[in-house]
Parts: sequence; structure tokens; C-alpha cells
Amino acid sequence: MKHRLPIAPWLGRLLLALTAAVILPAQSPDLPAEPPDPAAEGLGLRERLDRLVERVKYEQNLIVTLQARLIQRREGELLLEPVEERGWLRYRPPDALRWEIVEPKPVIVAVHGDVAITWNVDLDTARRTAVGHVSELVLEYMGPAGDLETLLKYFAVQAEFPEQEGDAYHLHLTPDYRSFEKRIREIDLWIDPVSFLPRDFRIVLPSGDERFVTLEDVVLNEPIDDSEFILALPDDVEVTEIDLN
Repeated sequence: MKHRLPIAPWLGRLLLALTAAVILPAQSPDLPAEPPDPAAEGLGLRERLDRLVERVKYEQNLIVTLQARLIQRREGELLLEPVEERGWLRYRPPDALRWEIVEPKPVIVAVHGDVAITWNVDLDTARRTAVGHVSELVLEYMGPAGDLETLLKYFAVQAEFPEQEGDAYHLHLTPDYRSFEKRIREIDLWIDPVSFLPRDFRIVLPSGDERFVTLEDVVLNEPIDDSEFILALPDDVEVTEIDLN
């Protein structure tokens, strides 16, 4: 069964999934010969931040595939108590992504090419929309947020650099533009000091609703079959078509 309806709040959940790992790099063929080092001696704070952004971009451009266990904690005025969800993230640049919550209630968000599907498994319902590339979906709902370098152009940043071995880089972001303030109050990113990829992500919406996502056991550049990104929905699932126009 299929229905059509205008754009729905579901897309906010997909936005969080995509932005959570900040793994949508603008693929660049012009990588530096050596990886930038934000811990190099003699750097000022601004230079260190710039070097960190360059290093994250460097590592992102090396991603062929990414897989990780995820833990998502949600708090909000409509929730009686905080909710913790566990599942998996699988990503293959530039436009294949699977964000799967396994427990407590299974939900799968899959993007392949220009189609995004959200399947609420227990409810036998799904939503499908044509979104263009993944990066275009993020541009549509958050503005130019396809990579960390671009994100920092639209958000003010406070940076905390590691004081001890193993500490993460911490970036606290607040929107610089009113159009962004209507959608996001603040973002926190914790960047792993070894892989230089984001491992924790926190987002607070203007309503006060909050999400905190942790990626664990990250595996890079192992093959992922197309079937992981293409959902074969059972015949009895009620499908809603979302019209972005």
C-alpha cells in the first residue's frame, strides 16, 4: 500500500544519522603528501584547529567504506525518560548509507543512489523519497554541512585539544546564522586522536531535544555488498511516498 504526503519530521532523523559521523567528505584528488599534524609544535590555536580540520578531511578522503556499531541516546520533552538505542552504521561514499537501529525497536534507514527509505519494522510501515545524492539531502535540510571544513564556515567553534594521551579533540559548535538557529541549537563533536574521525556526536535542537551518538569498533575499507543498502520491503509493509516538492 502506498500513500503520498508532504515532507515529514522523519527527515530530521535521517539528517541526524548522516551528520552524526560527519562522514560526508567532499572527495578531493589534491591530498597533501603527508597527513597534517594538529599536534605539531609551534602552532597557535587557530593554526591547530585548521590543521585538525585538514587532517579530518585527509582521513575522510581515504574512506572507501565505513562500518561501526552505534549507540544513540535520545532525550526530549515527548519522552518519559531517556532512550538508548543500539545498532549499526554502514557507509560507502558517495551515496550509499545504512543506519540500522536493532534494539529496542528496529528501524532501518537506507540510502542508495537517489532513494532513501525508512522502515519501522515493528509497525510494518516505511517512508520512501527521492533525495538525490546523500550530500544533497544534507544540503537541503541543514545547509552546506557535507564536511567538517564547510560546517565550520556556518558555525562558531570552541575547540578543546587533548591534554593527555588518548583524549579526543572536542569541538563545540553553535550556529552563526539565524536560518541555522531555527534547526539546530548546538553540536558537539569528539574526534578520535588516532583515526582523526569523529567518534562521538551530540546535537541539540531548538526544542531542547537532544541526541548523543557514539561509534564503536569502526572498520574501514572492507567490502560492503549492495544488498546492505537496498531494502527489499515485505509486501504487507505500508509505504508512504514523501514528495520533496
